[in-house]
Amino acid sequence: MRLVLIDWLDSYGCSSQWQALENCQAKPLRCQSVGWLLHDGSDYKVIVPHVSTDHEHVPIQGCGDMAIPAAAVLRITELPVPSPA
Repeated sequence: MRLVLIDWLDSYGCSSQWQALENCQAKPLRCQSVGWLLHDGSDYKVIVPHVSTDHEHVPIQGCGDMAIPAAAVLRITELPVPSPA
């Protein structure tokens, strides 16, 4: 798996009350997420920010997996993987 930074767009807005349409300020929200790229498909990407290391009694595991629609992805930047301590 590659360690990546994904720049992507998400929905934003959803006013809580009726208002004149000329006062509408909603626009997409730019987000950044970092994690191990578990799936790099043409329709979506899956990143996992928390991954366990190999352990003789526990299989490698992940926590916090998130699927990002590929259409929302602006850029994927590969990050250097630090050496184990």
